[in-house]
Amino acid sequence: MMDRATGIILMVVFGTLGIAVLVLAWLQPMSGAERGLATVMGAVGLGVAASRIPALKSGEENKAGPVVVHTEIRK
Repeated sequence: MMDRATGIILMVVFGTLGIAVLVLAWLQPMSGAERGLATVMGAVGLGVAASRIPALKSGEENKAGPVVVHTEIRK
């Protein structure tokens, strides 16, 4: 179970790294196979970041629901 801040940080990290890999893959001179592999890796990073958006918007990070706490005071 992760909190919302960790989810946001992971989304930003994966999105930023995905964009960086894609930019570097298409700016650097390299063979087609290397460029294809780097493009797939960058797209996976962006996909992971995009897949976190609905979970963060809906607030379904904590699926356990409300917790009932019973207390008893003894004198």
